[in-house]
Amino acid sequence: MSDRGIPPLTWWGTLALLSVTLLAPLLIADVPPILDYPNHLARFVLLAAGPDDPVRGPLFTPHWSIIPNLASDIVGPMLLRVLPVHVAGRCLLGGILLLNLAGVLALHRALFGRASYWPMASGLAAYNSNFMLGFLNGQIGIGLAMIFAAAWIAWRDQRPITTVVAATLASVLLFFCHLAGVVFFLILICSSELHAERRRRTMLPALLALLPLLAAPLFLSFMTTLHDAPAAMHWMTPHEKLVQLASPFINYSFPLDMITAALLYGGVVLAVAAGWLTLAPRAAAAIGALALLYVILPFGLMSAAFVDTRVVVMLGFLLFASTEPAHLTPRIGSICAAGLIALFAVRMGIVADAWMDHRRDLADLRSVIAAVPAGALVYVTNVPQEEAPAYWDAGPRSRRLSNLLRADYHLPALLLIERRAFWPILFANPAQQPIRLRPAYERLAREAHDIPPHAALVTDPDRGSAALGHFDFVLMLEAGADPNPEGFVPRCVALLSRTDFAALYRVRHENTGCAAGA
Repeated sequence: MSDRGIPPLTWWGTLALLSVTLLAPLLIADVPPILDYPNHLARFVLLAAGPDDPVRGPLFTPHWSIIPNLASDIVGPMLLRVLPVHVAGRCLLGGILLLNLAGVLALHRALFGRASYWPMASGLAAYNSNFMLGFLNGQIGIGLAMIFAAAWIAWRDQRPITTVVAATLASVLLFFCHLAGVVFFLILICSSELHAERRRRTMLPALLALLPLLAAPLFLSFMTTLHDAPAAMHWMTPHEKLVQLASPFINYSFPLDMITAALLYGGVVLAVAAGWLTLAPRAAAAIGALALLYVILPFGLMSAAFVDTRVVVMLGFLLFASTEPAHLTPRIGSICAAGLIALFAVRMGIVADAWMDHRRDLADLRSVIAAVPAGALVYVTNVPQEEAPAYWDAGPRSRRLSNLLRADYHLPALLLIERRAFWPILFANPAQQPIRLRPAYERLAREAHDIPPHAALVTDPDRGSAALGHFDFVLMLEAGADPNPEGFVPRCVALLSRTDFAALYRVRHENTGCAAGA
């Protein structure tokens, strides 16, 4: 697995094959079943169109400010100006996959001073839960953090002043990408400095070098609205925490995802203890810090969610970047490599199969929303898992991840992307995204938030009727789970079309009880 005797052409050829395999699922569906991705893509469409667009422009105004969550908002609209929307979006997704792979390879090379096959095994963590949930900016920040940390390790001793200045600029760039990238970068370089200072026997040079790296993002954070967010915290149960430890390997098959996590976590620990894997001393403190942070951090902190799972995904990548096979016989090395390749092939096959199923849901949704005209106002409801568990259990694998987090919730963003209509769940929080809804649409978004869920509306059709009357159409996801779709708020809406995945209703504005402003 190491580079001993490996011809460069063979190494690069293997990397190219791995990269092609990772990108292949993006060719299956033009809108991959990645939870937040369609919502982000809709925002990129708005930013690329601009406020002067005759249909989409009246929805929003750009709101660029100091926001630690801007990576994809810079890259996405630029891609949309030169590529078709769904090609541009998938190019961004593919770039994130390759960026994280490049980060692991670069960090491993910096830590061990040589190329190796082993860090390519990080392909097992490419389609992790955070990527599948569409945390695009966080994934970009993590990939860049590993590349910047690799540069720090490689050049810190040779060009100390240049490296500190460049790293300070890197910390600023990572701040605007995502705070997760800043945290990961600082942990990696602090770990490296801690190891180096043991030889120097003085901490003062390290503290002076790290001071500007810490000061720059800290100063920027005080210029945002982060400090105004409520200091609320939400914790997972110990059982949930244990399951989410597998986040680097979670996609669609729970048994296989748990087996993968157990094999890799347990295998790496045992192999390091047995001397079959070498742990890079410069990364040891980073591994310990990330493990500790995962244990003590909450799931939700202030306005951010999945805080601890972001940390464990960093740990998953570091698992491959910070270790290197040693003292393995060629036979043992070949067996391990064959096992990892087989596991990777099975996991990628499951992703490809799920995404093939997803194409049917896409076709259903597009056929239903084809009747929505440009400029229409569309409220979206759905039949959630707790309301129809049997339906969800029998449904396509692509609709939810193996940890039961659903992946289809933001697909109605196609209303804005393809039909140029408004739906009220658009990510448009000025503290987190560089757009702001205009007052009339911001009011609709608030009203939609207050409309009761599907089951409550079925039980009491008069609930939320006035707010429904402010929209032109209602789109229902998982319509096949509703045993009586014609009976859904019949006083206010009329069924127009229906598939198993979605149904479209026209709002009865002729009924004064449901008219806008009633």
